[in-house]
Amino acid sequence: MNHKIITVDGPSGVGKGTIATMIAEKIGYKYLDSGSLYRSLALKLFENNNNFEEVLNNVDILIKNIVIRFEYSEGKKSRIFVNEEDFTDKIRTEKVALLASKIAKDKQARDMLEVYQRSYLTAHGLVADGRDMGTIVFPDANIKFYLTASVEKRAERRLNQLKDQGISANLPHLIQKLLLRDKADTERLISPLRPAKEAIIIDTSDMSVSEVFNITINIIRENLKNI
Repeated sequence: MNHKIITVDGPSGVGKGTIATMIAEKIGYKYLDSGSLYRSLALKLFENNNNFEEVLNNVDILIKNIVIRFEYSEGKKSRIFVNEEDFTDKIRTEKVALLASKIAKDKQARDMLEVYQRSYLTAHGLVADGRDMGTIVFPDANIKFYLTASVEKRAERRLNQLKDQGISANLPHLIQKLLLRDKADTERLISPLRPAKEAIIIDTSDMSVSEVFNITINIIRENLKNI
């Protein structure tokens, strides 16, 4: 089967999730948010067992009983359902992020999750966003985008998000946090963050969401038939 795949990679805070969702909705492709997938799997895997080694040793069996579905609609953030239970808000905690990070650092578990992510491929096409979608998970993707932005701009965006949620935050602290995340992502031994050789790099620092979306959708229309 000749799958049509579009990947959107990049560091935290560049807007890849927003753009990937908009692309998927516009062209009718399935959507995969790898970050939310890892968090959801982590939460579900450790739901009834806190023994990290035991869970990892049985991840191939446990994962077979987990079905994850993404749902999105215009003007709203995508929602994620695990075995038809809404996990959207549950996965946005530091505890879940830590569990997901542990899983991501384990090669056996990560290899298993790469296979799981590839199961999202359909004849209708797929838009996948993350940090290694175009380099590791879907190396044969038809179009690969890599979004980037200055750390200051990314921190400002995060600050505004937190303010909208009624959460106070400090810009210098957010900048430092992003720098540490960037360092961890780019220097990790397993699937480090980097643009794929064929990636179309877009600096979103001084661009609106609609401007980034228009650039990506025009490139897609020029390169893929029957869209």
